[in-house]
Amino acid sequence: MTSAPAPSTFTVRQPAPGLARYVSQYWLSLNNTSPVYAALPDGCVDLVLEVTASRYRSWIYGSTTRPTAIPCTAGTHYLGIRFHPGQSRHFISIAAQDITDGREDLRSLMQFPSEHVAAHIAAEALFDELDQILLEVLRHTPPVKSYIDGVVQHIETHRGHLRIDDVAARFGKSRRQMERVFLQTVGVPLKFFCMISRLRHAADLIVHPASRSLTAAAHDAGYSDQAHMTRDFTRLAGVSPGQLRADDAFFQYHSPR
Repeated sequence: MTSAPAPSTFTVRQPAPGLARYVSQYWLSLNNTSPVYAALPDGCVDLVLEVTASRYRSWIYGSTTRPTAIPCTAGTHYLGIRFHPGQSRHFISIAAQDITDGREDLRSLMQFPSEHVAAHIAAEALFDELDQILLEVLRHTPPVKSYIDGVVQHIETHRGHLRIDDVAARFGKSRRQMERVFLQTVGVPLKFFCMISRLRHAADLIVHPASRSLTAAAHDAGYSDQAHMTRDFTRLAGVSPGQLRADDAFFQYHSPR
């Protein structure tokens, strides 16, 4: 008699408090059933581990600038560590700009015990182990501050609705210099990141509560009109505002505390 396949589960977990400013979340898909993973622009870099019964593979995925369908395999386990915008620099040895819209083999960028994690991917203590691994990285190589961290926070506080020249003046930098360092650190242009932040705010207005009109959401999010908002949704999320779901992956990003 053939046994039933193991059930598929998807879990999202927040990191330990000591990692909250660097790591947005851990996510784990056991016995995956989805043929693709929809990667949408959020300014984040992800560490991804793929585990089957006979092997494991690991990559660092850069932020995307467009909706991207990443092929997945049924029955495979997937583990992800999502770094906040600009924070992957504390863990991997490559500029975020160099892997935008692409991926690199994890082994060439970071000392990470992939084999051990793969062997324990279904263990109850998995997320605690990830906390310890990343905290050890920070103990070994203490984080170096950058004014870009303040720029990211400023943009997110204002939900992307601000002028780039005003941001540069606030941080005492020339616009060109700030845009160059931001692109290198976060992986997407500063203006593009503002668009992402504004779109995420608009999405939140649309789905929480769902009764808000699209016209009102566009106005409150700072768009010139509903058509402008719709164009950005189509370009960045691959759906219209009316097709938006509260569980879309694009809106699962958690700002640092």
